[in-house]
Amino acid sequence: MVVPGENSNEELVPVAEKGSLKPRVVGPLIFIVLTLCILSGVVVSILAIWDYAERDVLYRTLATLGVVALGSLMFGGLNSRFRM
Repeated sequence: MVVPGENSNEELVPVAEKGSLKPRVVGPLIFIVLTLCILSGVVVSILAIWDYAERDVLYRTLATLGVVALGSLMFGGLNSRFRM
């Protein structure tokens, strides 16, 4: 990321990205994980609605996907706050 200096005539100064892991790598990975969780949740919900899967499977799958999604969001937030 590049930000301007204090005077408008100064050259742009590069700013280091924050994060213990590269945010440009972590962001897309989190997006992929969240997308897969949403898509899997939709598929399992439709299967349960049409009685191809039991209700117990639905609740366990949605709970598992919710935990994975929440963990991914928390990891992304913590990664962006800390620098090694």
